[in-house]
Amino acid sequence: MDSVNQLVYARLMPAQLSSHPADVPGLLAALRAAKLRMTAQMLEIESQPDSAESAQAVRRYQLQFVAITDVLHLFELQAGPALQAFYREATTLFMELIMALEQYFPEHLAKDLFLPGPYAQHILAMQESRMRETEAELLDRGADPRLVELIFAPLRRDGAQPTFGTAQYFRRLMRDLREPDHHYYMDPEERTLFILFAHNFNCPELLRHAAAVLRRRAVALRTLQEKKGLLSWYEKELRYLPSNEYALYPGKGSIRDQLLQWIKEEKHFMHNLFTTWNS
Repeated sequence: MDSVNQLVYARLMPAQLSSHPADVPGLLAALRAAKLRMTAQMLEIESQPDSAESAQAVRRYQLQFVAITDVLHLFELQAGPALQAFYREATTLFMELIMALEQYFPEHLAKDLFLPGPYAQHILAMQESRMRETEAELLDRGADPRLVELIFAPLRRDGAQPTFGTAQYFRRLMRDLREPDHHYYMDPEERTLFILFAHNFNCPELLRHAAAVLRRRAVALRTLQEKKGLLSWYEKELRYLPSNEYALYPGKGSIRDQLLQWIKEEKHFMHNLFTTWNS
């Protein structure tokens, strides 16, 4: 990678290329050859017996590819029209290397590293089509439109720049949301909620939405015992719900634990209310 860094940072600056336009074809050929070499080197990582050493190697490549992609994009913004196509192709070469890392070594990537600018735009464009497909499927099943909108808001906010972890998270989440066999005994709203709980979709909006759903369902029941029974059913389902190690916002707590605490407090309130009525 040292030779690639030297090539990019010493010879690909717009001022340098503008002064030596005849160098462009040779530099592009050198970048293509470097991509082939690095692809071969990455494939050798799979044969390493030490997982920790493999992870370190993957992350070194990841950091360098991200930095070079952002630098090349910056050069493109600074360059004149004659060099735009060159920088776009050079950027694409390194984006393809990042794609290879995501495809072959997703478990080794640094999850909290932001995607480089042009790669983030590419991923968000690809995710948008999958989001629309997932939205349509959820709405066809009868899921609440407000819940469906809430799910994809993090990727659609203005200026959204996802991390590698966020991109992986939404790929897994959309795959499971489209899978029809999850929680088959629940209605579409509950099914969608419990998939989000299993994926620890830990944003405050989901907690507020889930609490509002439970309140509406509890209010529709006639007796306090029925209301407590509904909350106890949700409590049991949440406690025994399989989960994975992923979270929408790593380190910000579990949405399932927060909802379980809300249910506990709601049941305690109902118990006190029942006691007061019967005293």
